[in-house]
Amino acid sequence: MLFVSWLGNTGFIWILITVGLLIHPKTRKSGVVCAVSLLFSLLFCNAILKNLVARPRPFDTLDWLHPMVSKLPTDYAFPSGHTSASFATATAIFFSVDSKKWSIAAFILAVLISFSRIYVGVHYPTDVLGGIFTGVLSGYLADLIGRKIASTPLSSDKKSPISKE
Repeated sequence: MLFVSWLGNTGFIWILITVGLLIHPKTRKSGVVCAVSLLFSLLFCNAILKNLVARPRPFDTLDWLHPMVSKLPTDYAFPSGHTSASFATATAIFFSVDSKKWSIAAFILAVLISFSRIYVGVHYPTDVLGGIFTGVLSGYLADLIGRKIASTPLSSDKKSPISKE
């Protein structure tokens, strides 16, 4: 569980997957959707909700709890940033990648990372639920924006009113 939790540190595994998608021309659009979903997750979860809710971590309030991680998080607990980034990317993959086997793998990893945060003692279950919500919302909004941009014709594609064609 420590390794699984570590995979989610700073969105490491999700950033790696996003970069992999961005590198290949066939999956570049999916990579952009994943990148935008991670940015939304960072904004909603870490910049807004954590500071707004200001919920202490379980190891700060429960004397009997001894977290398993060596480096304790210093930010607030709600919502879980690991969970939010995980579900943001998994949702973006679900909507933007043709192969559903990758979606299933992404969601399995997202669930494992999310559960690991409770297991290692740095989040309450409701922190993880909040992270799932913000993550799915981030992934969905990123896909929605990606589809809107993809369906908007470029200005060079429009016929000029003074065109002689």
